[in-house]
Amino acid sequence: MGHNLDVQVLDSDENPITGIKVTIVIEGIWKGGELREFTDEDGHAEFETASDYEDSRQLTIYVRDEEFGPYYISGGAYTVTLSDD
Repeated sequence: MGHNLDVQVLDSDENPITGIKVTIVIEGIWKGGELREFTDEDGHAEFETASDYEDSRQLTIYVRDEEFGPYYISGGAYTVTLSDD
């Protein structure tokens, strides 16, 4: 079974953002990858990875032109807050 990941995206006032694209890039030359989803009405984007990713593998979250991380894939739930731009 893969890792279930949840990213909540908030604006600078900490309100959830609906319908924004979230990209997760998982490190690795041979087994790395990229996942994309859009946030729901609560600002959450949910992902499931392949089953062969180790807990120690790192990922980076991209929303708009902002980068968050790296984080360990075993974290499961992440909240990112966008700047005022």
